Amino acid sequence: MRPPLRTGVTFPAPRILRNPAHAADFVAEQGSGRYVVYLIALAFAASLLVLWLWARQRGWRRRARATRQLLDGADALEAQLLDCRARMQRLREMLIVLPEEMSADATSALAADDKVQAGLKDLLGHRLWIKQQADTASVTELDAACAAIERTRRVMDSQLARLDAITGELSAAQTSASSVAPRNKSAM
Repeated sequence: MRPPLRTGVTFPAPRILRNPAHAADFVAEQGSGRYVVYLIALAFAASLLVLWLWARQRGWRRRARATRQLLDGADALEAQLLDCRARMQRLREMLIVLPEEMSADATSALAADDKVQAGLKDLLGHRLWIKQQADTASVTELDAACAAIERTRRVMDSQLARLDAITGELSAAQTSASSVAPRNKSAM
């Protein structure tokens, strides 16, 4: 139990040290917390908008990069196909001087001329697709088209290497054939 309180004894009220009110002090008005909530909600909405714009801009940049890569790949493939056609024409000119048995490999390599022509037609189809669909195609479709062109370019690289090897062999054979021919003529 508690002892009874003494009556008649008063204690002084505790003194709290406070600075007197100043005109520049912020005085919270009734309902002013509502503004803080609105400001926080506005800041959150603004940050979401900035995040959405950043993601959209990133997607546009990725699409532009994929389209640029697709166009550059198509240009490089076209250059390879035209180079291949020119090398095949040089091989044809070399075959005129050599006998058939010495030029069997080259003849089989020149049979790929139809493939080069088909490749150019396919490339034209790719360019037409790019013109018509690149703006509406998804980034994955653009990436798939880039991958297809890159695979074709790798195949063309191996074909060009094969043509270089055959051209070297034919040059050597042509040199040896021209050195043999004068000896046979002089022997007669």
